[in-house]
Amino acid sequence: MVKLHGVSSNWEFVSWYLIDPFVSEKDQSFSRTQILRKNYEEIYTLLIICGHKNRPEHPEATIQKTLQNMRDKNWIIFHGQGDYSLTTEGYNELLTQRDNIKKIRSLSHEDLKLLRKMVSAV
Repeated sequence: MVKLHGVSSNWEFVSWYLIDPFVSEKDQSFSRTQILRKNYEEIYTLLIICGHKNRPEHPEATIQKTLQNMRDKNWIIFHGQGDYSLTTEGYNELLTQRDNIKKIRSLSHEDLKLLRKMVSAV
């Protein structure tokens, strides 16, 4: 497990991780299709890194619920048809998660391989 700072929800962190590559200071829109294009094994690995105990049965539904929660927190706006954009508050929250996201992306291939073995065992 990797120590992440300021992460209050494993699923929120996973959502920020998935959203991050698609947004910038100039363009803060993304789609549900873009963020769910990831391999579910990567999502499971992220959850293990965050200390999540169980392998989720329905990760797509949980991410959808998390997006709804993030909308309720005024971090994202749902435009319909699976299209979203970050609010100013949401973009600022993403920026607070970027150090954690960079930490995960900097893990070595061997570390990720070991974590994936842990995921397979769950």
